[in-house]
Amino acid sequence: MYRITTSHLGPDGRRANPASENADRGELSAADLAVLLEAFTEIDPADNEEHDPHILATGRGAKLIIRTSRGRLQVYDGRDHAAPAVEMTAQGILERLDQAPESASPIPEDAGQPAPSAPHHGIAFAMLIVGLALNSYILYSVFYVESVNKKVDVKLITDADEVRSRQAALSGTYMTGNRTGDRVIVIDAAGQVRFYEVGAKGPINDTRDTYRVGRHDGLLCLSTADSGVVDLVGDTIVYYKDVYQRRRPSPKE
Repeated sequence: MYRITTSHLGPDGRRANPASENADRGELSAADLAVLLEAFTEIDPADNEEHDPHILATGRGAKLIIRTSRGRLQVYDGRDHAAPAVEMTAQGILERLDQAPESASPIPEDAGQPAPSAPHHGIAFAMLIVGLALNSYILYSVFYVESVNKKVDVKLITDADEVRSRQAALSGTYMTGNRTGDRVIVIDAAGQVRFYEVGAKGPINDTRDTYRVGRHDGLLCLSTADSGVVDLVGDTIVYYKDVYQRRRPSPKE
């Protein structure tokens, strides 16, 4: 079974519904989800472009954001907001949702590739140089990724009055910028947090999560259920080494 939430999508999956911002459809079987995905590819292109309907599917191995374009399914990793979209079939999506977490990858492996032929000596030397550079980069990347993805030991705040005051003080909108491609985190005072990117016609890669307030290494932070830890540094927040500035409402708002 898969936990399904749809956004701006009608009940039949074939039509956009801008009034239905987030609809919890509960748990669907593989067959029911496949039917929904097939219907989703038939949505009107104009409505698709204007309202950005999408499906959030959560399985034991992945949390995926699914959009459609030209009758094809475009899949984003719901836990990695920087990862690009990958075109997948409905069957591929079901397999991805069922993969064990430790082996899961949003990009399916290519099978049946022919073995490369032996390179020319000049090409081999060039590849050696590239390989040395690549090894240096990989070594850097390993330490970088480990520092970003290292599981943080968060000590949650349990005092109810402090939790309420912290949530009220932290609630607001935080942005890396206001151009297309910049990222936004919205924190509310009820323990909900929203992640999305600024798109040409509105938010894209839009996901929601829950959080609890805590501390680690002397920093106040938000510990989310699925999206990692968000650090609070002064009047900014830091998420996966990106700095988000708090948005100040204009005088007209």
